[in-house]
Amino acid sequence: MSKSNRDKKEVIFKIFSQNLEWIKENPIIRFEPDFSNGYICPLCFNVFFAKDLDSNLENFLTLEDIPPKSLGGSPKALTCKDCNSKSGHELDIHLLNNLLDIDAHSFLPNSKSKAVFELSGNKVNGLIEVKEDGVVNLHLHTERSNPVDSKNFISEFIPPKTIYNPIFHPEKVFDTGFKSPTFNLKFENKYTERRAEVALLRIAYLIGFSSLGNSFLINPGLYKVREQILKPDEKILPQVFWLKYKFPKEQEGINIISLPKELRCFLIIFSLVTKSKSRQFAIVLPGPSAPGIDVYDYIEKNLCVGDGSGSLAGFSEHINVDNFLKEKEFAFASNILWQEYTDDNYEPRRNPNNND
Repeated sequence: MSKSNRDKKEVIFKIFSQNLEWIKENPIIRFEPDFSNGYICPLCFNVFFAKDLDSNLENFLTLEDIPPKSLGGSPKALTCKDCNSKSGHELDIHLLNNLLDIDAHSFLPNSKSKAVFELSGNKVNGLIEVKEDGVVNLHLHTERSNPVDSKNFISEFIPPKTIYNPIFHPEKVFDTGFKSPTFNLKFENKYTERRAEVALLRIAYLIGFSSLGNSFLINPGLYKVREQILKPDEKILPQVFWLKYKFPKEQEGINIISLPKELRCFLIIFSLVTKSKSRQFAIVLPGPSAPGIDVYDYIEKNLCVGDGSGSLAGFSEHINVDNFLKEKEFAFASNILWQEYTDDNYEPRRNPNNND
């Protein structure tokens, strides 16, 4: 590991470890057994110490890029190697390939995808690449294809030409003998859609933790979220945990939806960037009080109508998180702000779907 990465890990560890010490000063917070100067992996909840920054250990603390580096993220927290490998790499690749597949299907500039080219029944593996200027290149990987299919494909694709003497065959000067074969293209990026969806949930959860600190974890509504992240192939949460709306750029980050009551939640809005396009996502995370995970049932029953992009009537507050991790007075900001913005006497000010 480079010195730069070691230094980043140490800085992040110290910030979150101090934040955790402030949390532990609250008399209602208890850890059994107790410890000091530790770091809680936000996914598995195991406790680690400064010694666990050593990458020579079997399960050490790793830098966590939020969002994934391949999609424009940067290191903002630590997770243990086991969680980073299992719920990180195994999910992130599905999300990346899903987005690259969408780029390629749309033939967006700077997109590329593995593909299978078929010509008159002969299949050849390859790559389809769209250059920045929109030029489409097809790369045939005949060495990774069936030799017979490859030979027939090339013969069909570049047929031999018959040269006619124009004196005796003037009507065939431009005749090449070429007959248009049937050509098919199948994109071959490998991903599972549900794993790509759970990867979005993971990003949102880690944005919440990396921005609000350890108090964000004190939320029973997130127990099922963590379980879904760690067991992506099981159906632990309902199918939909996002809002399909375009939000103003200034709302990217953490928001709390206060109304309607059935939709009270943390709304994490972020953008993911491929070489071809930037896309915004809005992921719902349950708050520490009602409706909890029932918020997902509300979304599925009331907001997933038609194409899911209808009117969203409600109010939310955007949270400025600049100093939450480094100031003791903000150690419980996650819980305090939730209580404030979801209090029935609180007067909300912003419509989450207001693009003005």
